[in-house]
Amino acid sequence: MTEKQCEICGAEIAGLPQRIVIDRSTMDVCKSCARFGKPEDKWTPVPRKMVPVERAFIVKRPQPRDHFKDLVELVPEFGRKIRNAREALGMSPEQLGVRIKEKATLLKKIEREDISPEDEVRKKLEKELKIKLTDQASESRVKAGSAGRGLTLGDIASIKRK
Repeated sequence: MTEKQCEICGAEIAGLPQRIVIDRSTMDVCKSCARFGKPEDKWTPVPRKMVPVERAFIVKRPQPRDHFKDLVELVPEFGRKIRNAREALGMSPEQLGVRIKEKATLLKKIEREDISPEDEVRKKLEKELKIKLTDQASESRVKAGSAGRGLTLGDIASIKRK
């Protein structure tokens, strides 16, 4: 029998998993992570429809998508790379902001690495400064997660304590 893993922390669940709801998403979690959500309500207002045994048509199910295939990540020290490229072109943050139609304060925060640039801003910066800010995420890093358990919600989300 395969052990079930917690969808938040990735730990093996001994016994039956707890089914909880966090922001309208239902998850099977361990007892220690169950405090982050509310127990799932089994009652549904709409009765489940009966599906006929024989169908007049064949339903073609889509192939499962590899969500990690197109995943890219920012290069380490992206802020320094942006600043160096901007300064090499002799531009101030304000001048660069005018050229790519973004606020200088946003560019300063990105250069300090206080925030990560959204894809649209990242593409504008790459085009204007003629640099590459992304790196193809290696499959082993993405799928390994922590201790080889696989990627879990806890690896990518920060959980706010109540």
